[in-house]
Amino acid sequence: MTISGVIEGFYGPPWTHDDRLAWIDRLCTWGMTHYVWAAKQEPRHRDDWAAPFTDDELVGFGELARRRPEVTLAVGLSPGVDASVDAVETKLRPAVDAGAGVVVVSADDLPALDAATTHRTLANELLARLQVPVWIVPTHYCGAEPSPYLDALCRDLDPSVHVMWTGDRVVNDAIGAAAAARRAAVTGRPPLLWDNTPVNDAVMRDALHLGPLGGRDPALRDVCAGVLWNPMEFARASIATLTSAAGWWRGEDPDDVWTAEVRRRGWWHLAVATSFVGDPHWPGAMADDPTWWHEMLAGLPGEASEVGLDPAVQPWIDAAREGATIGRDAAVLTGASASPVRVLGLAARWRSWRRRDVLTFGAGPRIRPDATQDGHGRFVVGPGAIVEAESLVDRAVRRVLPS
Repeated sequence: MTISGVIEGFYGPPWTHDDRLAWIDRLCTWGMTHYVWAAKQEPRHRDDWAAPFTDDELVGFGELARRRPEVTLAVGLSPGVDASVDAVETKLRPAVDAGAGVVVVSADDLPALDAATTHRTLANELLARLQVPVWIVPTHYCGAEPSPYLDALCRDLDPSVHVMWTGDRVVNDAIGAAAAARRAAVTGRPPLLWDNTPVNDAVMRDALHLGPLGGRDPALRDVCAGVLWNPMEFARASIATLTSAAGWWRGEDPDDVWTAEVRRRGWWHLAVATSFVGDPHWPGAMADDPTWWHEMLAGLPGEASEVGLDPAVQPWIDAAREGATIGRDAAVLTGASASPVRVLGLAARWRSWRRRDVLTFGAGPRIRPDATQDGHGRFVVGPGAIVEAESLVDRAVRRVLPS
């Protein structure tokens, strides 16, 4: 692996310029190599791709590129299938002149499985004209199956052009070196891994991902050209998982690195409260322990600003505090002779908590893009796309109710 860093490639409000500068500082400290500007809701990245970058955007690119020379700025563009090479070159040349050291053709999530030849020509021509490295996010970007699209794309594609890959699925609990090797055989080059973690966009917007990186085969470092992690729209909250990813990158234990970081920042209890069944720190046996609920409530912050989290994380803090209060009260009542009024009052609070728009304590249903692409490049949804689960709060309350 020669490439490592962050690809701001999520759906949702893009990071601020100050957030990007801070992340480039952080990547430099970690020894990582690239920051990729490719947020889907940047208007001149995708929806209005043909419009010239604004003066402010070009000034911003220059500041990002100069911030830390060790961290290369890459600028992504998602052109339409009818885009000409001249139009894309005209659009991207000012970004290169401003300091972008890589350009990325972002053909992901487009109805373009018949545009492989166009994408190949575009990548090859940009490489020749702009004289900077070119990467491509192909329309067939996950799974290890060959397809007519990938065959046409990679036939005569310059060998220096990196082809990105998200793993066997769009979002993966685990990514193995064997799958990466199969993808390399299909594309004729080591994959550049676009790792969709800790991203929580689209159907995952009710989840907050603060857990450690897990399930990444250390041997990926010998098979892939590099790895770029796709964060959440919450720039500060993304530090939790990506600190763990940086530890994995360095060959350290990602869980140990993560534990030290979230405890130092005061995020441990919120990370546990927003974990899911199967996560490494899922506290599945704690629903009937009043002491655990007391400790959880005492450890949760009251305000995001108290612990340096993004203000937009506040709904999860509020939901976790309310859920912990209900869980504590239910655990105290369990086994006691509680009046019907107290039991029904607890049940009413529980119902209100379950109607929140964010998920805490393992509440469900959890929806994720558990999908791969088949031998035609078409998406196939897997059984893990919808996971129904009983939350810890559910368990605590139901123990109070008569059987």
